[in-house]
Amino acid sequence: MGVEAAAVFVVGVNGSGTTMLADALGHHPGLYMLPRETRVLPALLQRHGGATAALDAAQCRALADELGRSKAFWRENGDRAVVLDDAELHGLRGAADVVAAVYRHMARREGKERWGDKTPMYVQHLPLLAQAFPGARFVHVLRDGRDCAQSFHRRWGLSPLRSVWRWKKAVAVGRAQGLALGPERYFEVKYEDLTADPEPWMRRICDFLGLPFSQEVLKSRMRYFDPASAQAGAGAMVRNSERWRTYFDAAVVARLEAVAGRMLHEAGYVVQHAGDAEPPRWRLAALKWLDWARMTGLHLRQTRRTAGVRAFVLRAREAVAQDRVNHY
Repeated sequence: MGVEAAAVFVVGVNGSGTTMLADALGHHPGLYMLPRETRVLPALLQRHGGATAALDAAQCRALADELGRSKAFWRENGDRAVVLDDAELHGLRGAADVVAAVYRHMARREGKERWGDKTPMYVQHLPLLAQAFPGARFVHVLRDGRDCAQSFHRRWGLSPLRSVWRWKKAVAVGRAQGLALGPERYFEVKYEDLTADPEPWMRRICDFLGLPFSQEVLKSRMRYFDPASAQAGAGAMVRNSERWRTYFDAAVVARLEAVAGRMLHEAGYVVQHAGDAEPPRWRLAALKWLDWARMTGLHLRQTRRTAGVRAFVLRAREAVAQDRVNHY
């Protein structure tokens, strides 16, 4: 598969700037980035026989329909399932080929052939996706784990301790898997560097992806940016605020660094304590279920307001499937 046809995956721990980067790349005239997280690909590929499984025509149709009914495609299609016609599935024999056909269906609506996905925690599944999509390029966005933790806590009330532990584990897995893939398929960028000086980094990312640079990738519609910023008003990337420094007190920062300080240091961040402690499993399990309860409550409130019952059911089902295949 040539670079011109290669899939693009933007990965990294949630809250690391993956949505921002994917949104920017989606402005490129040669690349379609699905705006929503799919979350389901590892479980879906495994359920249909693996990354290189051969399927008959009926199995191809079943897989395409299942992916087309998943929340990301359903919502992006105006709360309707994405249904491929027979011609789009004709001659396909592999599970990954069918998945790619669904993305191409969406890409062609924007006059594009090349497609990409932004699901942060696919950072744990690079070998599976690399095998399924030969030539795929992976961009891993790193952000200070303390900022990820404050973002999760500030926006959703999630445990900072569990968040920074998940950050440590996922970053370690993603970097190890990326190293194994090699520099032709894996690229790292720090959120702080990207937002401090966007153009040279976006040029490097476009070059890595085999895309000619376009000024369009410096734009962003992201609502997470500071709405009072002149840059945000102009649709530009805004420098990282390092809000963790004022959001957490010294005692909380010390606890976070006791767990993830070593990985923070290895990733190039300044720490006072280069710790690598593992919280007790019972505590992580308890924090996980508390976080799930908070997120469930949030989604239920959204269901009453805007999202609808079906969206909630799809999200819950996919969260369970994702939990089965994700390690952290």
